[in-house]
Amino acid sequence: MLMFRRTNIGIRVGVCVIGLAMLFTCIMFVRNAFGLVVLLLMGVLTSFAGFYLSPFWVGELYALVAATTCLNAMTSIRVLFFVTESSVGGVNQSSDAMTMQDVTKIPYQLWALIWMVFAFWMTAMGLFIVLETKDKTAGGENSYSQGNNLVDRLQEDHLLATELT
Repeated sequence: MLMFRRTNIGIRVGVCVIGLAMLFTCIMFVRNAFGLVVLLLMGVLTSFAGFYLSPFWVGELYALVAATTCLNAMTSIRVLFFVTESSVGGVNQSSDAMTMQDVTKIPYQLWALIWMVFAFWMTAMGLFIVLETKDKTAGGENSYSQGNNLVDRLQEDHLLATELT
């Protein structure tokens, strides 16, 4: 996610997809009133933010979600190494590393190590390797008209889209 934060179209699409994923999660998995209300509200607001916020604020929102995701991936490694089984709502569940050990017969410590290396690698790539766009150097800083057409707004946000049309 961090690698796509430099392209305006990647950010807009990413924020909208995050909002739609929250709404999809409500439909498929959430079964209590609080979760439904909070996730529906967050999903709708995030989707609208992806469509209607200025490129600067959409970028800030996307960077916040991307950084939070990377930090969560790194902090959950402790659970993979040290927690083999937990109880959630009275149901005993094993960790993801233990589940992979049961399926593949490879020790759970190796699965946790693979997850840790992958989390650090992807975070480092997101921080140090970025995709640059032409619109940062050409004609203004992300300016676009007040039109309500999403395609026009995306084209103005990303110069490659205007070159293709």
